Amino acid sequence: MKIIGAITICLSLFTASVAVFAVDSGHSVQVLSTKEKNLFGFKADKVWMRAQVEILAVNGDCIMCQTLTKHKMMINFRDVRPGTYTIRVSKGERTEEFQFTKN
Repeated sequence: MKIIGAITICLSLFTASVAVFAVDSGHSVQVLSTKEKNLFGFKADKVWMRAQVEILAVNGDCIMCQTLTKHKMMINFRDVRPGTYTIRVSKGERTEEFQFTKN
């Protein structure tokens, strides 16, 4: 009886750990760290190829719109005014947004 209880506990812990550490691989966009304060970089998985990348100002104006053609993209905010900008990456029904603040 003790063995069945131990097996049940182990299986339930395994099931719980799989649910906690499950990752939706192939569907993410990760922000890259940069030493340059005017640069924003990100790395996208394969499913995001040909996605639309938009840079939006606080008032909603689209500053730049481009198609993602490579896995990595660096955006230079050197020539824009200080403020907060939204970087929107979208393809089909998938959308991810990031904030960048230029001082």
